[in-house]
Amino acid sequence: MGLNQSIVWIDEKEARVLSVDNGIRQKATILALEASAQPSVCDANANSPSGFFCRVARALDWADEIVIVGPSSTKEEFVKYMHKNDHAIDPRILGIESIKDPNDLELFGFAKLYFKAGVPVRGGNGAQPSS
Repeated sequence: MGLNQSIVWIDEKEARVLSVDNGIRQKATILALEASAQPSVCDANANSPSGFFCRVARALDWADEIVIVGPSSTKEEFVKYMHKNDHAIDPRILGIESIKDPNDLELFGFAKLYFKAGVPVRGGNGAQPSS
């Protein structure tokens, strides 16, 4: 069984979490200002950036490898949040890149630059692997 690979497109308004395997499929869309119907660990700061980032992190609990992309600094802020608050997921982040308004096919192609037959092309948090 292969690794669960994911690409996250994030800006200040929303995050799209997509699964990358033999294609790409939407796993979740998380809105920055979103009322949750179900109580969760993210409710304390529900409409703050940390509440938004917490909800995105929970949508990534299933992922083994993650690439974070987006048009603004929100992607870096999300990675900083993960580094500080979610030590289980943080090492799974393979890369952080700027990309503006891609469609799902473009996201799939972009993710394939980071995932190669179940082995990351890059090391954690965007670092090149050592040879």
